[in-house]
Amino acid sequence: MFEMKNITLNYGELKVLGDFSIKGEAEESICLFGPSGIGKTSILNVLAGILNPDSGSVISDNKRIAYVFQEPRLLPWMTVEENMEVGLFSLDSDATRRKKTVRQLLPKIGLEAFENYYPEQLSGGMKQRVSIGRAFVIQPDLLLLDEPFSGLDEALKIEMQDLLLTLKNYHSCTTIMVTHDLQEAIKLSDRILVVNGRPCRIILDITSNPEERRQPLYKNELVERIKLVMHKQKITKGMIS
Repeated sequence: MFEMKNITLNYGELKVLGDFSIKGEAEESICLFGPSGIGKTSILNVLAGILNPDSGSVISDNKRIAYVFQEPRLLPWMTVEENMEVGLFSLDSDATRRKKTVRQLLPKIGLEAFENYYPEQLSGGMKQRVSIGRAFVIQPDLLLLDEPFSGLDEALKIEMQDLLLTLKNYHSCTTIMVTHDLQEAIKLSDRILVVNGRPCRIILDITSNPEERRQPLYKNELVERIKLVMHKQKITKGMIS
């Protein structure tokens, strides 16, 4: 569970968040959907403790936080196994247990034969698999994802979305994901928060369940509802796919 309450965040003269509030329940999957440059990543960074807001409070019972970025951000001098092990150093001082934990997860991300490969030897999709695996290996309470699949082609993007769902079955956690892909938001989230404005605000909050999301008619209705709201906000260009 987490709550951001009346958060204000400014970058100099630029007001990014003003009295912004959001609450998430345990194991809930939330997508932040909206145009670029309005503060979605800043919301993640405040939750992660990377940014300190100018005012307001963050309440969270999440002890382990993992962050997956747009780019994999792997350490080039480390192997796949070593990159995934990095997050475990602060949790477990025993090297044998750390390696065992990583090796148990490698098959789940489809890289059991690549543990000794270096990032330069991997494809873009494989690098992002390592990045996602590195996040899940610590068994996070809160998983933050900042457009992790935006640089991938459509087929690979779908593959990565399915991988994320598989890993969430392996380890369930609260998830907040930033995306510009509406179909991705519908597929991966229990709740879509459409955000816009400066300072950033929530203009639509929609909750659904997996059974609803499997129904084509429901998905179409959801897309049309979001399109209507975004059209009224004059932010439909380049946002709906």
